[in-house]
Amino acid sequence: MKQTEELKERKDAIDRELAHRLAASIDELERQRASVLQLNQLKNDLIAVLAHDIKGPLTSIAGFAELLEEGYLEGPAAVDAAHTIRTNAQRLATLANDVLALSRVEHGELEIADERVDLVDLIKNVAETHVAERNVHVETELSHAYVRGDAERLRQVFDNLLRNAIKYSAGGDPIGVTISSAGEDYRVEVRDRGIGIPPEDLPRLFGRFARGSNARRAKIAGTGIGLFIVKMIVERHGGTVDVSSALGEGSTFGVVLPSFDARVSQKPMRVAILTKDTDLSRFAAYELRSRGYRVRECSELEDLAHVGDLRPGDVVLADPMVARAEEIRKFAPPGAIRVIGIGDGGGSWDATLAQPFLVTDLMNVIEEGN
Repeated sequence: MKQTEELKERKDAIDRELAHRLAASIDELERQRASVLQLNQLKNDLIAVLAHDIKGPLTSIAGFAELLEEGYLEGPAAVDAAHTIRTNAQRLATLANDVLALSRVEHGELEIADERVDLVDLIKNVAETHVAERNVHVETELSHAYVRGDAERLRQVFDNLLRNAIKYSAGGDPIGVTISSAGEDYRVEVRDRGIGIPPEDLPRLFGRFARGSNARRAKIAGTGIGLFIVKMIVERHGGTVDVSSALGEGSTFGVVLPSFDARVSQKPMRVAILTKDTDLSRFAAYELRSRGYRVRECSELEDLAHVGDLRPGDVVLADPMVARAEEIRKFAPPGAIRVIGIGDGGGSWDATLAQPFLVTDLMNVIEEGN
């Protein structure tokens, strides 16, 4: 009798745990569904904005090029036309770079070079490219500010911030940039005297396709992807980005980057997901990419060869039905990567992820080795 009661209590406990996990899974699926619907709507909005933003510069380029070609413009008028063509071409190039970077972020393919970069020289060079649009004052007491990273990606960060500062501050007010030391870090601030950002918009400003509500009402052109790209690039460099603003008074964007010699805590360079379950792969890849991880989805063991050389810190999340841990480790030097099995407690996995799993379970097993 006592044994029967113990079995019943154990069964009830298991039932309660299963019911709890089922409820949590349903909540998680509903969150994912709402997130996907919102993302699809935002991408539709982005396509509409891109179509609008591309037509304007193209019209200017084509129109002035035709006037020049037919000889209607000479002297200063021709110089002004050439400047307009160049400015609009730069707008299109920036737009293309942002869209390309967004695509690479979404697919976990945003490559970051490992170089010694002087922020002082880089920012002064970026500022010079905007002299025809606005006065940009760069202030610093530093002769050099070396960081470790990708010069072209960092150039994209500060070009985006300067373009935003110019776009949202009418009247020709100068843009201020300061570069200073902050312990083992360097801090760069970009200040404008523009329209400012409503307080309720600040928490989501660095999200995908996010824009200030007052900018939308004022019909100021923009895709809302520039600041998202800024955040992704800065975080991939081990840094942070922040903003402070007052309506009608302007905004200040701050970027903090570790100095060249400072130790940077980074997430795994890549997570490879090896499974034939496309739904599981897409779910895990979406969550990891949204947190800054570079992700490659593979359905066959041989696909790992196309990921590139696996390096220390990389992670392979694998279905044991596709490949064993020992087979996966052949693609990397001993001890270089972590191999995590999905739903398998046996074998020589570094860790396992029991199914069904929630987002918290996924992130815990991925991050426990960092």
